[in-house]
Amino acid sequence: MEIIQPSPESAADQVRALGALARAATNSTAAPQMAFLAAAQTRIFRTELDLDAMDSIEAAVLADHELDSKEARQLIRFMVVMCIADGPPSAQQMQLLESYAEALGVDEPAVGVIAHLAKGRELLFKLSFARRSHVRIYFRNTRRLLGGVLPTVKAILRFDGVLGENREMANRFRALAALPGETLGNQFFHHCRNAKLPFSGEQGGFPPGALYHDFTHVLAGYDTTPEGEIKASAFQAGFTQDPNDFFTALFGLIIHTTGINLAPFPVPVEPGRIGQGSLASDMLHALERGAQMKVDLSSDWDFWEDLELPIDRVREKLGVVPIEASV
Repeated sequence: MEIIQPSPESAADQVRALGALARAATNSTAAPQMAFLAAAQTRIFRTELDLDAMDSIEAAVLADHELDSKEARQLIRFMVVMCIADGPPSAQQMQLLESYAEALGVDEPAVGVIAHLAKGRELLFKLSFARRSHVRIYFRNTRRLLGGVLPTVKAILRFDGVLGENREMANRFRALAALPGETLGNQFFHHCRNAKLPFSGEQGGFPPGALYHDFTHVLAGYDTTPEGEIKASAFQAGFTQDPNDFFTALFGLIIHTTGINLAPFPVPVEPGRIGQGSLASDMLHALERGAQMKVDLSSDWDFWEDLELPIDRVREKLGVVPIEASV
């Protein structure tokens, strides 16, 4: 997912448009909206506007900037994040968002998907979201790694607790404990055990095609708290080269700041979480770090090849920029 630096000529008006959406929220300009607005101004738009005093902008005026299609899509995507920062979007937010998208000529699927939330259609929202989510990639990768449909079905049933352990696969992951402490494999082993995550092959363990998400946590340095999941999802969206890459970032946000659980197991949800501390800025920072990656872990990486290497060497190979070096 490419991150585009807006031109100085249009950046201020883009921030004004985001501000209009913040004011249209049910809890107008509450901490979640203002935190994301301030973070976007600093990290993406590089402007210094008075966020409390700036006026709104009409869709037609924003369209006069004739933004490049990629930049226009990026802006609409940031608008979507603003709309879900503190729960489902308000009707006024959706009206504004749709007018901006139409004026800019952006057909972003996420706009239609979150519109279901604004109308209280949670089931339709979840179905629409699932069609575009990274779960599609998990299934595709598992089929590739396991060599067919039947092993993939068995891996899914094992994750659901229907099938028992695949001892051969589980033992392969357990053996990572014997690798030197500085290796990716050893650190992945302890990440899973510390987070109480079953290994692939163990009952309840994720299918192997989904493991690049957990490797994202290890490589990027994000924990498995709700805040860490938001950052890991953003980092994952950054390196994903897929037309629906944005939905990966939305997955963490929908759960942990909109307050709707999309995971197949219980997780803590808290509307407005993005307004706490520096999380909004940290999330955008994670997105930028992911976009700097050399490899799309979701399609171009076989983790087995790197497990015995020192983790710092793997990070260098894949292009994982240290957190402190990319602030």
